[in-house]
Amino acid sequence: MAVHRWMMRGFLIGGILFSPTLVDAGEPEYVSIQTLLSPQAASYQRRMVTVQGIANNIEIIPPAPPRPSKQPCLLVYGRATFTLEDETGSIPVEVLGSCSPTAMDMLPREGETVRLTGTVHVLKSDSPRHVIVQAATIQILDLP
Repeated sequence: MAVHRWMMRGFLIGGILFSPTLVDAGEPEYVSIQTLLSPQAASYQRRMVTVQGIANNIEIIPPAPPRPSKQPCLLVYGRATFTLEDETGSIPVEVLGSCSPTAMDMLPREGETVRLTGTVHVLKSDSPRHVIVQAATIQILDLP
């Protein structure tokens, strides 16, 4: 009987851990930067979100060999950091880059309006909060 309970609990836990949630099943949530810097920031930890704003303080990191030695790339292109600012605040963004040399062309320029989807990383949840977004996709918008 004890083995049976252990197996059932294992199946239940595995089912909870590996079943998709409603949040994961749909599009990433569109949020303001203010929301990511609010007291509820911790609830966004490691979640994909979409934010939109103006790219400033862009720092492009030169192509370099990847850190883990088992990466298929010889060089990583398009790595950068910048600040994304909307009408509610500003947040740092990190772009990890890719193996493609054309990745540099996909980076925003200073002052361009972008919509990006990325993973939220809450590094400090107490005030003042330290939150960054690691960009997965960046779309440069043509706004007047």
